[in-house]
Amino acid sequence: MSAKPAGMIRGLSIVCLTLMLSGCELIMIATCAGRPDIEIQPGNLPVANAGQPYYVRLEVPDTRSPVSGFYVDPAMPLPQGLELVYLEQTNQAQIQGTPTIPGVYNVSVYTSSYGTQCIGQSAQRTYKLNVRAPARS
Repeated sequence: MSAKPAGMIRGLSIVCLTLMLSGCELIMIATCAGRPDIEIQPGNLPVANAGQPYYVRLEVPDTRSPVSGFYVDPAMPLPQGLELVYLEQTNQAQIQGTPTIPGVYNVSVYTSSYGTQCIGQSAQRTYKLNVRAPARS
């Protein structure tokens, strides 16, 4: 008779452990689903001047997991003379350099965050960057 209670206790332990673990998983799923989307800031880029140094910082504020990098879509690149530089192990990047050709450029930047307990997120923003011609003297 002692074999029956031991088997029941083991079975009950397995059921309790399964419920506990699935309960944590359900809480985690609810937490992941309720987190806000990540977003690249600022919303707009300042005007650049051809032949003059340009610098602007991009960031993903309030991310719950680290950003894996910032990238420019090759189909919508930065103007000649500018580059996007990711600041390693941060949620920031910067557009820097000296634009050379005036014009209005559509530039697409994207990023993603690493997944921790939740799957990583991604964000994309298309900027309109106005590069003005040099001032005439």
